[in-house]
Amino acid sequence: MPTLLKAQENDIKVGLRAGHNAVFGGFTAASLETTQTFCKDFSLSGGVQYNSIGKTALEARPGYKMDFDWGKLTAEMLAFYSNLSNTDNFAAGAGARAEIGRTSMQLGYYYRIYGNDDNKLTEPFNLYYSLRVRLLQNNEDWDLDLILTNNEIFELERHYQPTYLAECFYYPTDNLGLTLGVGYKPSGTFHIAAGYYQTFIKTSVCYRW
Repeated sequence: MPTLLKAQENDIKVGLRAGHNAVFGGFTAASLETTQTFCKDFSLSGGVQYNSIGKTALEARPGYKMDFDWGKLTAEMLAFYSNLSNTDNFAAGAGARAEIGRTSMQLGYYYRIYGNDDNKLTEPFNLYYSLRVRLLQNNEDWDLDLILTNNEIFELERHYQPTYLAECFYYPTDNLGLTLGVGYKPSGTFHIAAGYYQTFIKTSVCYRW
């Protein structure tokens, strides 16, 4: 999801992630993300990621932005695909994101099919969501966001498996930005199995125009 820090129309971002997963152990990932705006109100965001544990992920989100006196509302569609250990994961859905002052809130629905040629499972109803709070609203160069989400880009999870994330943004120029984030994902929050699942750090270079 694009940061609230700058109101630029387009961006491209090259990112790296490293962490530890309770199932696969240590991992690294490289990604390419972009957001493009067309005709002022239409946008397309998404990208591709390759993970050293053998995971490839693709994501695309076309959206339509509407401006109101209280903030912005973006209606979006979601298309997601990942492959891990010859297990395909397809998901499609729709939702909306509201930006009000320092806060961005997102809620949506997705339908998922996952498995391999011999065994496929269907999840007809899942929710995706996020809550992002910007802490340094009046700072032009720096920002710090606190995020709760189950659909961080390339990581689409069930509703009971959110990621907790803190991200710092620094823009040495109007167009060039750097990010650094630290994330933690428990195995589950809304049931008893709430132990450790994954921790990671991520960084990226972003160019906006």
